[in-house]
Amino acid sequence: MLNKKNINYKKKYNYFEKKIIKKNISLNFKNNFSYLFLIQNNYLHKYKNTIFFFKESYLRCRADFENSKKKFNEEVTKSYKYSIEDFSENLLPVIDSLESTLNIKFSNNENILDGIRLTLKLFLNVLNKKKITFILPKADDTFNPHKHLAISVINNSEKKDNIIINVLQKGYYIFERVLRPALVIVNKV
Repeated sequence: MLNKKNINYKKKYNYFEKKIIKKNISLNFKNNFSYLFLIQNNYLHKYKNTIFFFKESYLRCRADFENSKKKFNEEVTKSYKYSIEDFSENLLPVIDSLESTLNIKFSNNENILDGIRLTLKLFLNVLNKKKITFILPKADDTFNPHKHLAISVINNSEKKDNIIINVLQKGYYIFERVLRPALVIVNKV
């Protein structure tokens, strides 16, 4: 009994048999099972390649998604950390003013100095809660352009090159980022 399926299998069988004969391999399939197996094996191989392709595409998309997710989380964390940066920069001149007022010698106004000290302490506590810390270099420290800003340069042959001579104003960090560099005078030989 010949139907369309058998005719198609016969055509495919003839095609594969011709291919095999061309390669000088003579195989004679005597039953339908042999050539059906050959055809199924060919389709199975094609489907395996397709599955492999889609699996690899899925894995790439998954990896891209995970990388994007990590990058997004890092950006959110950074934006949260540094969201108060502008506010903090505006507070720094107030602190500098209070500190410079403390350095002035008043004759009998110890109460004024106590009030300024308490105000400064409150400001510093607020900054510490927001992870804003000092950059306070000492004289004879090495100049670091990432943390210090050289306002003036002095040529002193007795000191080493790139050494801080004097600190004019301290700098500040917000977390690990420099909010304002320390203002310094540097020695250049």
